[in-house]
Amino acid sequence: MGSPAKIAAREDIRRRLAGLSAEERRDASQQVGLALTARPEWQTAGILGLYLSLPDEPETRDLIRQAWQEGKKVALPKTDIRQGLTWWEMVPGPLPKLETLWEPLPGNHSAVSPGLIHGFCVPGRAFDAKGTRLGRGGGHYDRALAQRSRQAWVVGLFFGIQEMENLPCEGHDVALPQVVTEMGWRSLA
Repeated sequence: MGSPAKIAAREDIRRRLAGLSAEERRDASQQVGLALTARPEWQTAGILGLYLSLPDEPETRDLIRQAWQEGKKVALPKTDIRQGLTWWEMVPGPLPKLETLWEPLPGNHSAVSPGLIHGFCVPGRAFDAKGTRLGRGGGHYDRALAQRSRQAWVVGLFFGIQEMENLPCEGHDVALPQVVTEMGWRSLA
């Protein structure tokens, strides 16, 4: 879970997010998607590391569909207690239904090495202007991003209200070089 400061920051963000209406979430998510897909990073990526968003995160299902429509491969993470995040190529079709939270199952989908993914879109609870990302407390994305190719780009997907003044940072935390919020794409210090 992390330090008391991280626990307090997660609680603060939980309260902030609870104040967003469904319409505000939908509108902000749409703006996040437009800002992301307009970028050359998105347009040139052949394999994207995305994720299925939780209800309090910017919606990613439309991004997954758009990536498929553009002929991109989509890799989604599966959390394994021993291995951390593993990445699995998803293909369009009737299953999985993207309307439900779902994780890929080995045997049904192809594993993808993190070193082959051109760009990673990552979730988080909060971020600050220095690029500190506060996750949900498992360290899964920090470990997974350490395995990426040096050429792969990384961007955090957030609502603007998830920005905090100064987040606690520990040695294993991987900094975000950029974020996308409803206000657009932003490079961080």
